[in-house]
Amino acid sequence: MSELVLSAESRTGGRTLAEPVIGWRVWTLHGNRGGTAIRMGPIAGRAKPWPALEPARATCARRGRHEVPGVACTCGLHATRTPHPLHRARDPAVVGTVALWGKVVEHEHGYRAAFAYPQRLMLVCHLCFWRWGPWRLSPDLVVRLRGGRLVPLCDEHLELSRRYGYPTPRLIAADRVERDVLSAYAVDLLRV
Repeated sequence: MSELVLSAESRTGGRTLAEPVIGWRVWTLHGNRGGTAIRMGPIAGRAKPWPALEPARATCARRGRHEVPGVACTCGLHATRTPHPLHRARDPAVVGTVALWGKVVEHEHGYRAAFAYPQRLMLVCHLCFWRWGPWRLSPDLVVRLRGGRLVPLCDEHLELSRRYGYPTPRLIAADRVERDVLSAYAVDLLRV
């Protein structure tokens, strides 16, 4: 599939859309020692956390100056058309829908956009998600690792990680963390 630009501002003759494009994403989670001040982060690289209560704005660090997202570049805020390809993502903690707007480039796997904001979110056991996709098991507890990374796990995978000697230094109830994420970003729960 060739790339299609869905934007009025595009010099390549895109279309004007009245509504945002809705896609699917996964995020990691980070929080301070108390488990408060929770922020979602992108799963790739060491990019900044997604801002709460304001849109994420795409930038490009790879190629000179161009409109973001560039058709000939990979920059932009990424989302897939459906949730199914996301289960291959590395270390997901949150899955959800995201509104994309501004310049939006449609490609084979989904979209890249200039602006985005989460719409509906839910915590996922990252091992269940990796193995079966987002609809298998909800997490029961969230493990806080060194550096503030938060890893949601179902009871089965928490017990398995303990059996193999993985550290579980601080445990937080998953429903509390999920409520804090929904509150921080002022969004609704994703119901499946």
